[in-house]
Amino acid sequence: MTTDPPRIKIDLSFVGTGFNGFQLQKKGRTVQGELESALDEIGFPPKTVGCSRTDGGVHARRYTAHCADHEPGRKCSEILKGLNRNLPETILANAVSRAAPGFHARYSSLEKTYRYFIYVGDAAPPPVAPFVNEMRRQASAKKMTEILPLFIGERDFRAFTTSDGRKTNTVRGISSAAVLALEPLICIEIRGRSFLHRMVRFIAGALVAYSREKVTAGFLASALAGREDVLPFPAMPAMGLHLWDVDYGDLKTSEKYDNTCPLELWPFEGAGFRTVGRAGPQDHPPRS
Repeated sequence: MTTDPPRIKIDLSFVGTGFNGFQLQKKGRTVQGELESALDEIGFPPKTVGCSRTDGGVHARRYTAHCADHEPGRKCSEILKGLNRNLPETILANAVSRAAPGFHARYSSLEKTYRYFIYVGDAAPPPVAPFVNEMRRQASAKKMTEILPLFIGERDFRAFTTSDGRKTNTVRGISSAAVLALEPLICIEIRGRSFLHRMVRFIAGALVAYSREKVTAGFLASALAGREDVLPFPAMPAMGLHLWDVDYGDLKTSEKYDNTCPLELWPFEGAGFRTVGRAGPQDHPPRS
């Protein structure tokens, strides 16, 4: 009988601009590559596992990875400070902890929250521009909310992914969806256990297309029943997408060390968004 080795849990934030996503690639710079290089610099075996692959250019307010804990006597504070000395300025290690036995950054996750930010206007201010999708044509946040219930529950997202995403089971479950607004910003929030390649970006594209009367609710319902292969709109650009949070429930840790800073962790975190509409399990329409 084998048991999982003790593991270090690492909570990160990163600006996805300039990275080919989290996971190591044959070519291009990745967040995992930078993290493993920083671990190697402080004498830790640099093999890591992340909670999600994330597309190239996608940001993460809260991302979790783990690695083996080969030095149980080494303080979490020392590991965290060492990582941040060696990580680039676009990646921040927020916390390091010693996780309970059996913890896995990907498989222990109960739910992930993604947020997609749209700036409706001529030009976003420089501090905001790298984190939003700029749209000069008006999009109606209120109209977007009309179709949120279509996405709740288990749906076949075959049409809402790429050819790579279709190589696996394309049924996924969405627990809640919401549209938030703080003019001229619109935020689309999607929560679920797991997601296909570009799935959230296609959902955001569906809401925008519907709000502009470029697609009908009937077509989207048909697509979510697996009866459509091609959508009449593209996935939204990566720069507007943020992995906002990862929920591990009541996760036990034996030691933890956090960065402390009086400022908000992430762009828009303290913004006063109002909820335009939200859908959850009570709004789950029957599968067609």
